[in-house]
Amino acid sequence: MSRERIFLASKRAPVTYHRDVSGALTAELAPGGTANVVADLASQLGVSWIACAMTDEDRHVASQHPRGMEVKVSAAAPVLLHLLQHDPAVFEDMQEIITADLLWASNNYLWDGWTKPTFDTRSHRAWKHFETFTETFATTLLERSKACPNPVYLLHDYQMCGVPQHLRAQRPEAPQLLFVHIPWPSADYWRMLPRPMREGLLRGMLGADVIAFFATRWVRNFLACVEDLLPEARVDVPSATVRWEGRAVRVEAMALGYSPSALDIREGEVSPELAAWIGDHPLVVHSGRTDPIKNAERAVLAFTAALQEDPGLRHARLLVKMNPNRLSVEANQQYRERVGRAVEAANRSLGTETVRLVCTNSVNGTFAALRRADVLLLNSTVDGQNLTAFEGTLFNQRDAVLILSERCGAAEALASVSRLVNPFDIVEQAQALREALRASPAERAEAARRRREVVLQYDLPTWVRHQLSSLGLGEAPGDRR
Repeated sequence: MSRERIFLASKRAPVTYHRDVSGALTAELAPGGTANVVADLASQLGVSWIACAMTDEDRHVASQHPRGMEVKVSAAAPVLLHLLQHDPAVFEDMQEIITADLLWASNNYLWDGWTKPTFDTRSHRAWKHFETFTETFATTLLERSKACPNPVYLLHDYQMCGVPQHLRAQRPEAPQLLFVHIPWPSADYWRMLPRPMREGLLRGMLGADVIAFFATRWVRNFLACVEDLLPEARVDVPSATVRWEGRAVRVEAMALGYSPSALDIREGEVSPELAAWIGDHPLVVHSGRTDPIKNAERAVLAFTAALQEDPGLRHARLLVKMNPNRLSVEANQQYRERVGRAVEAANRSLGTETVRLVCTNSVNGTFAALRRADVLLLNSTVDGQNLTAFEGTLFNQRDAVLILSERCGAAEALASVSRLVNPFDIVEQAQALREALRASPAERAEAARRRREVVLQYDLPTWVRHQLSSLGLGEAPGDRR
């Protein structure tokens, strides 16, 4: 199978372009979990990839390569990348309103119902622009694949939710998989979206042959939304299928944990200054983006409570490793500020710098922290998967204990080999931290061994094979490390 047949679409491209200090145009791997995961998938297959030009430099490159350009994002096969230029007003509304304010917020339970959401004429205008964005993506995919007699479409993440319906209308025979990387909420919660949006997105998604999520809980929620909000659909929960417009649409969970090739290139040494602060103290690491769902504020509160309740643990340290992400979004900026205040309050209470916040975009810095950790605390309020739970398990060298939110998709795969906690309950999290920091070396070694055995089952090549086999395609890539 080759890029002449497989067409992949996502909002974010695997690389983004910028000018260096000399003014020369340079490319770097795009930030963000989705982009990196999809980049590894694309490299496994060798595909034609359609994505958005996000920056002025991206748009310049797109203008110079109207028929696409070959890019290498790993040691595996190169991909043919087409950067799609959108009308600026359309793209801004898609990015800032539909993506950040509406779909990310709705699917991650960020609305309280009292103060948010409120949908006004700007929201509905943005929805019209999102429809335009969707149509442009679908048109480009159809144009790029028109010479292919049997194309396969892989559509990744929630910005692509409207695309399958358009592809189905023009290429009804072509297999399509839509993979949603974020959680899917309950039907009652998703009902808060305006009717044209919630129904339009579901109808758009049901154009696919297969709709995939990381976890079974998101599958169940999606089926409930379809059953509740599209009365003309026929949902069969036991088989996880939807009868829609004469077709059976399958809804599947396809768990992913890590990319072997991506882990191979990671480095793992903390900076000398950070190493001096850590010393030989037991280290708890909380890692995540500057996004409220990552829940670092409660992690700090739980850690503080654990040390106050057990003075024998006062020598422990908590490192909050935060990756700056979309700080132009008010909720993200406020989250970053709240966590900073929580860290300051914790250190005042504990009497010394026991908690440290490091907010940098260093991927290797994050992996260095994961390697040094004695406890990994990943307490997201909700998470589509949380790959750090898997990557940290494999990259860590100290038999770290994993404390994991029960509301992460990853909890389905790792429930038997991690300590699951309620992300809103700091008493339970504090207890889990005390027990983890008190665990004997033998207990930790055995738990880490068992967890590694489980994690190794969820590698990227297996995930890719699952997607292809769900579409009835037998060829599968090997692990090309």
